[in-house]
Amino acid sequence: MAGLEELRKVLHVIRAWLYPNYLEHGGKYIARAKTEKTLTVEQVCAEAVTRGGSYLHYDTMVNAVKAYFDEAVYRLADGFGVESDYFSLHPKIRGTFDHTDAKADPEKHPVDLTFRKREALREVCRRITLEIGGAAESGAYIAEVLDVASGTAEEKLTPNGVITLLGSRIKIAGEDPSCGLYLVKPDGAAQKVTGNFVENHPARISAPLPVLAAGTYRVRVVTQYSGGGTPLKEPRRIDYPVDLTVS
Repeated sequence: MAGLEELRKVLHVIRAWLYPNYLEHGGKYIARAKTEKTLTVEQVCAEAVTRGGSYLHYDTMVNAVKAYFDEAVYRLADGFGVESDYFSLHPKIRGTFDHTDAKADPEKHPVDLTFRKREALREVCRRITLEIGGAAESGAYIAEVLDVASGTAEEKLTPNGVITLLGSRIKIAGEDPSCGLYLVKPDGAAQKVTGNFVENHPARISAPLPVLAAGTYRVRVVTQYSGGGTPLKEPRRIDYPVDLTVS
């Protein structure tokens, strides 16, 4: 299996585009990586076998990886920390307790996990070269998705909770019926958010979430907002590149 020594021999390049920083004024920009796609366990194992990064047979590797993660999650649920050469996961209890005799409330004290990079992964990050492709074409992007109920970003969605999007030119506007906020499943099925929005601004959207089945979702904004007085002729689709989970 490929290790840090092999990673050191390969030139890794991440291509990124520059977007206006919605938190600052004065012409500053932030870089966002051009995410090709999110790889599944099966896809990573197939790439490893094809590339020669694994001596294991494909089926053996897939089964071994899945068995490891199943057992690791089982141990995490019992309160153990789990670590690898590259990162560690540790149980974390959110919320506060009013007094020392207080009982745990699942709503106020949800159990979460903390992800920590280890030195090997930090070393890999130091050896990645960034290739900046200049200004992004539209300047419209979703920078962060916050699940208000759990207080987490880029992780989960809480059914019947509230979701907040931060970004640039994401205000939902336009007469085209496709304009709106969507939650998209991996198979492409999209569920439109139909509740009254708490906020709908160019850099911030807050809206109530519908009932959602367990699984993974992508957040998508479809809008004709242009940033000026004249709306776009055709709706623009803005996808957040990170999968969010409903458990």
